[in-house]
Amino acid sequence: MVGMSKSTATATFSDFLRAPNDVLGALEDNGEVVLTRRNAPALRLTQESTSRAELSALGVVGQLFAASLDEAALDRVASRLAVALPWIGMLPTALHAEFVAAFQDTARACIAVARFDRLAILLEAWQATAEAYADPRLTADGSDLEYLEVPEVVAAPDLDA
Repeated sequence: MVGMSKSTATATFSDFLRAPNDVLGALEDNGEVVLTRRNAPALRLTQESTSRAELSALGVVGQLFAASLDEAALDRVASRLAVALPWIGMLPTALHAEFVAAFQDTARACIAVARFDRLAILLEAWQATAEAYADPRLTADGSDLEYLEVPEVVAAPDLDA
C-alpha cells in the first residue's frame, strides 16, 4: 500500500480513501506523502508547519538574493537564468536586468503570500516578449516593436493563410 523513497512516502489516492490512518501514519513517519491518482496530477500531503517552514526559508533566500544584487549582478543572474529559461537569450541584453528585477520582486511577493500564480503569469509574459523579439521579420533590437499601454482586441489569425 504505502511505498517509501528516502523521506517521501507514496500512496494511491484510493489507499488514502480506504485507509486514511495508514497514510497519515506514513505522513507522521516521513514528513510527507505523495498521493498518486489515475489520470490526474499527484497530490502532496505535508504538515502545515513543514510547509510554513519551507516558505519561511524560501523567503529568507529571496531576501538574501534581493539584497545581494546590484546592476552588474542583475545581468549575471539573467545569463545564468538563461540556462533554465533559454528564451531569455532572445531578449535584448538591455532588458535582462529589467526581467531579473521584475522576477525578483514578484517572487518575493509570491513567497510572502504563499501563492505563485503571479510568478507564472510574469514568466509567461516575458516569454511572450522573447518570442516577439525572436520573430525574424523584426529588427534584432526590437525597435520596430510597439508596446501597448492598453490591450487591444484583435481578430483571430486565419489558420489557412
